[in-house]
Amino acid sequence: MAITITSTPSITKPHAVNGKDNIIVKWSSNSANIVNCIVSIQLGDTVSTPRVSVVSVQPDKGTSGASSTFTLVLNNTLQNFLSFNQYSTTLSTYDLDVNGSKLFGLRIYEVTLDSSTGELVTDYLPDDATTTPQADLLPNRVVYNTVIDVLSKNSFDVTDYELISNTKKFLTDSPSTKEIELNKSEYLGALYRDGSAPNLNFKIEYLTYNSSDALLNTDYINITDWDVAYSGKILAPYITIPTGTANLIAAGISLTNVAYYTVKIINNNGDMSELKRYNIVDSCTHDVRIHWQNKYGKRDSYTFKGNKQESLKHKASTFMTAEGLTYSSTDGGLRVLQNTITNSFTVYSKSLGRNEYHWLSDMLINKRAFVEIDGAYYPIIIEDGTFFKTDERDMPIQFVLQYKLANETKGLKG
Repeated sequence: MAITITSTPSITKPHAVNGKDNIIVKWSSNSANIVNCIVSIQLGDTVSTPRVSVVSVQPDKGTSGASSTFTLVLNNTLQNFLSFNQYSTTLSTYDLDVNGSKLFGLRIYEVTLDSSTGELVTDYLPDDATTTPQADLLPNRVVYNTVIDVLSKNSFDVTDYELISNTKKFLTDSPSTKEIELNKSEYLGALYRDGSAPNLNFKIEYLTYNSSDALLNTDYINITDWDVAYSGKILAPYITIPTGTANLIAAGISLTNVAYYTVKIINNNGDMSELKRYNIVDSCTHDVRIHWQNKYGKRDSYTFKGNKQESLKHKASTFMTAEGLTYSSTDGGLRVLQNTITNSFTVYSKSLGRNEYHWLSDMLINKRAFVEIDGAYYPIIIEDGTFFKTDERDMPIQFVLQYKLANETKGLKG
């Protein structure tokens, strides 16, 4: 008996876990007695990597015996093992982000029916992940933590994020020019690069300028993990690079007299990414800084500089006490067992354009967000009242965010 793998995900491109196309593996079996297949899914970069999931796959509808074919869609399973880095501590260099991207592979075992004994037979052993399968897919395909929304699927092309020219994109839909206050951290995601040759000296380039547009300094952070050529798989994909004022200061980049700075990735062949510009602005006491997981699984950040409204919502659990045999004004009636307080907020952006409108709407996809207060991060729940204000021409002009702290304050029990 033998299994032939007939269709696999590409090795040369990363695969969005919730993207335009499903992540599919297909195979066939020539065993006349095949019943189903057991598939061990592995995450890591070697065949000895422990399995993370095992699934049973039935023959495709209308196929059986020696003409059996099988189809396995991996998206939902792989998504369970990808996560989000919020970066609550300030990074001074790039991060490989091994949580948001994984190498994956498969080991496929046939399950057949022994016609003489009526027993099911398989080489799969639950307590030994290294048992030789009938077929395997080496763990050299990349999956990354991204959801492509309905309106973007038609035009989405993963090669737009392969950093090989100055038109290639970071993992964000933020405008090319943003505002940022001093001592604020911020990040960009970079998916993958040209890995055909080693020692291309990939680096992040930071150019700082004064208010007269005069160049002050040029600084670099070397991406040393990208100096290795690919060898049968994409290496070090889905990295995070630091771009905030706090990050630059932590990296030793001076912001004295700096009015704005630019960030891009370059190598020996020139510019390898789009350019992002950050205008340094003053902070205000009513600023509200929100960080969220964007649709590419990376962290985006925005400071709301409009009005801020705060409210307290409280709910008490009560119990009834009985009156005594003799009258007392303190006896009987309801008592508070415990009170719960929830802090809720409504914050307003300044005037915005259509590019910012599309970008800020990303926070409504995952609703995984944090508010930064005095350098600390607090998880929040984005509420359904969040909306965009529009003008008389139905153009977006302001984003109104309603949220509450994810953790409630519980009073003492009575």
